[in-house]
Amino acid sequence: MIAEKDPYIKSAYDQLQRISQDEQKRLEYEAREKAILDYNQGMFEAAQRGEQRGIRNTARNFLSLGVDIHIIAEATHLSIAEIEALKNEINSD
Repeated sequence: MIAEKDPYIKSAYDQLQRISQDEQKRLEYEAREKAILDYNQGMFEAAQRGEQRGIRNTARNFLSLGVDIHIIAEATHLSIAEIEALKNEINSD
């Protein structure tokens, strides 16, 4: 059996055996795994939002410097429509 040859696999296999014998332990394990996945997804989404904010702030800064919207679109990968909306926000302030 492969678990006998690799200590990491053996450790995981032993843990699986222990968890599967006790329903309460299995439920605790599953809850912990779900919590970890939820946390990681939340961190990923927060990073994505932060990245989007940074890109939009960069576009606003370019607009305030008078940079052409086509250059801003190329630099930030925002659409022309998104940049026009940012430009309108700046002009309405």
